Amino acid sequence: MDFSLNRQQTTLVRQVRDLAARELQARKGALASGEEYQSAFLEKLAGQNLVCPTVPTEYGGLGLDRFSTALVMEEIAAADPGVAAVIAATLHAAEPIILAGSEEQKRRFLPGLTGAKAGVAAFALTEPTGGSNLSALRTCAVKTDEAYYLNGGKDYVLNAGQAAWITLVASTMPEPRRTAIRIFLVPADTSGLKTGRRRYTSGLEYARVGEMLFANARVEEENVIRSQEAGSGYLLLAQTFDRGRAMVGAISVGIARAALEEALTFAEEREQFGTALKNHQAIAFALADMATRVEMARLMTWKACWLIDRGEDYSTASAMAKLSASEIAQQVTTQAADIFGARGYERGYFIEQLVRDARVLSTIEGTNNIQRLFIASQL
Repeated sequence: MDFSLNRQQTTLVRQVRDLAARELQARKGALASGEEYQSAFLEKLAGQNLVCPTVPTEYGGLGLDRFSTALVMEEIAAADPGVAAVIAATLHAAEPIILAGSEEQKRRFLPGLTGAKAGVAAFALTEPTGGSNLSALRTCAVKTDEAYYLNGGKDYVLNAGQAAWITLVASTMPEPRRTAIRIFLVPADTSGLKTGRRRYTSGLEYARVGEMLFANARVEEENVIRSQEAGSGYLLLAQTFDRGRAMVGAISVGIARAALEEALTFAEEREQFGTALKNHQAIAFALADMATRVEMARLMTWKACWLIDRGEDYSTASAMAKLSASEIAQQVTTQAADIFGARGYERGYFIEQLVRDARVLSTIEGTNNIQRLFIASQL
């Protein structure tokens, strides 16, 4: 196994890291204080075609493989995890189209996520009555001779109200079952679709999170993703989540790495008892543990992405990467905050923001207990 990056990947990492340093460094204090800012950084990423870099080149994207995309996600998350969440949600929405969409669907929806004027997309699955439990799916799609009519509601949707279109998971039967799951592509201007309440979360504050409500929202037959190769809507959903979990791993690595870098800088500059904090064994050992955990999370994530790109079985590896990396991010950010002392819990310090951002990682793309359940079933 080769861990070296090729020239394109090395250039890509440097490109995103330099962009983040220029555009976000001066804003870190404001972001950590909860101040919202406009889409300036997202627009800069769009200028480099990085809003949805997995879109194939024939539809205007970069066509990056999963490993290269993970490198990009780590760099973005190290600068601002909220921006990384917006990108991850867009990747997640595009995945079913890339995997199983028709040629017409790809040409209609994917180019809008590319280029300097790229928009974002949303993926809507979670409902007020259930998240990981698909048997609780209540959003229903009723088919007529001409179209489907959607009724129901989705909650905690990333990019709600900002997405140009939504990848929606719904059931075609009143009583949900796996065989009834279908994936619909719903333009944001669809009649009967509206954005509900915005959810103000304690972390990932850049990302808009909210409800999406459907009341006889008409979706044409051509907007349903169908593929004999992908199998049922449930199977396509499972494939989408397996790939998305590797991206959560990459975001987790970025957050953990940023926390380590913040703590290391502080420990080198802060003096206690006549010497830098870093020279005290307790702090040095904590930093060593943090660096080791970051590397562990990165390698787990890289392995999952490597398997995806090789077309091998990656489901368990992705679940393990998401589980381990998200928990490592929480451990490392907490350790880093402890090194900062009181400053680690004060608004206005980047490390305080990272602690809050890391906390949500154990719930998105399936809770960590769901990951444990799946991994155990594969043993």
